Amino acid sequence: MSCAAGKIQGNVVVDLGKEEDNFGDADMPVAISPRTGEVLLLQMDGHLTIDEFNKAFDLAVEGCHKVSEIQKKAIMEKYQSKNGGE
Repeated sequence: MSCAAGKIQGNVVVDLGKEEDNFGDADMPVAISPRTGEVLLLQMDGHLTIDEFNKAFDLAVEGCHKVSEIQKKAIMEKYQSKNGGE
């Protein structure tokens, strides 16, 4: 699972859009294994202070977990409704 955080006009944010990614101050894609929390990818383009880096990293990891939960829920709902109708 992956998610990106970055810095736009001095603010650290998560889930950058194309324009924000291209013209922001920094972007940092992070990929993790949701089950183990192991970091699989960490890349940064631009400049962040240590505090900004920590905030961006935490936001990206939190975003990964949220997306993973949404995906799990969608898959469970799809296949539970198919099995329930048989």
